[in-house]
Amino acid sequence: MKDFDALKDLWQQSKPAEQKSVDLQAITRQSKDTKAKLMRPLLIGSITLFLTPFFVIWVVYFSKVQLNWISTHISVAIIALVVWLQSILTFFTWNKLRLIDDTAAPAQHLQQWETYYAFRKKQIQWNKPLYFLFLNLGMGLYFLEVVNGRPIGYVLTLVAFYAGWMLYAYFILGKRILEKEEKRLKGIMDELKGIEEQLKQE
Repeated sequence: MKDFDALKDLWQQSKPAEQKSVDLQAITRQSKDTKAKLMRPLLIGSITLFLTPFFVIWVVYFSKVQLNWISTHISVAIIALVVWLQSILTFFTWNKLRLIDDTAAPAQHLQQWETYYAFRKKQIQWNKPLYFLFLNLGMGLYFLEVVNGRPIGYVLTLVAFYAGWMLYAYFILGKRILEKEEKRLKGIMDELKGIEEQLKQE
């Protein structure tokens, strides 16, 4: 919301005799700045996800760690495929956001944001649980060889730590990130709706 405070002020601080025209260039700059802040984590996330499987492959096949079970090879394939697909999807989302035209008229600009918001909401509904499910399937197969022959205390500690982290990441951390994103998107749309209404009144 802070990103659009200046945009809001440009429209709400008008005086009947002195400030009837709108500084569209300033509005465009604010819109671009806000969109850039939304795009940045998507691009970083896409790049990070793309590189992660290379690290996993290096650990399994090129480091001193000796892992030879078939289940381990299957797990590496699952993890790499799932993470690379997520990287592609994240990049696609970034590109869809990038295509929003900051210079469009307020009504058209609002429509573009509403279309993106609807797309993002549907995407999260199916993508989040599927990514969580298949990533943990791959990790579960990977741990079969890792914990083989280890003391039961070690196994229980590892499982508890991993399960605790994944549950925290899915139900708490992930939820907070998505709520923050949704709040920002709704804030943008609310501001543009206000601008559109004000233009109709002029």
